[in-house]
Amino acid sequence: MVAKNGTVGPNALLRAVDRLFCCGWHRLPRQQARLPDGPLILVGNHICGLDPLLIQAAVNRPLSFMMSREYYQNMWYARWGFDLVGAIAVNPGGANRQALRQALDVVRGGNALCIFPEGAANPPIPLHRILPGAALIARETGAPMVPFRVSGVWPFDHVHLWRSFYRRSRASVVVGEAIDLPPAGAGRGQLQDDSKLIRHAIRKLGKSERRSDKEM
Repeated sequence: MVAKNGTVGPNALLRAVDRLFCCGWHRLPRQQARLPDGPLILVGNHICGLDPLLIQAAVNRPLSFMMSREYYQNMWYARWGFDLVGAIAVNPGGANRQALRQALDVVRGGNALCIFPEGAANPPIPLHRILPGAALIARETGAPMVPFRVSGVWPFDHVHLWRSFYRRSRASVVVGEAIDLPPAGAGRGQLQDDSKLIRHAIRKLGKSERRSDKEM
């Protein structure tokens, strides 16, 4: 959804309904993280299909999301909703020139874009593979990245897509501080270094969350 001021993402009403669902049924803490203004890229782990709703409910800005083209096409009955909130369909690991252009336009327009850089929900080894899309967009736009980490939800078992939505959970979303990529180096290793930085930033949030639990 593109508002008159150029903002991309769900409107205030949709975000309010989302917060009611996430905070009420999934017991997500009601306090929202305040994101910086201007162009922004959020990057985090991916456990299940509920994750986009949780991160949107956990922050104070509307978000545009990149999602798997497989789900965008197969879930024809929900496609209108994906279009309504400005979702960008992408082929994980494939050719994505059009999706990349859309994502660049969103960020350059001063909006916040959310990417799950693992490319799939509940991978065999969490955060083992980080796809280069988020780093590419950050390099092209100069936008800072904000890491986040989702926990406390039912993981996707790659069979029952909707289970994580209706099974009650005690969801948590930890949002970190904005980070900027260091100056680009020479050679192909730059994207690998960027991916390591993203992985480290997300994993670090998991460690801080465990420390907070022990202190309570």
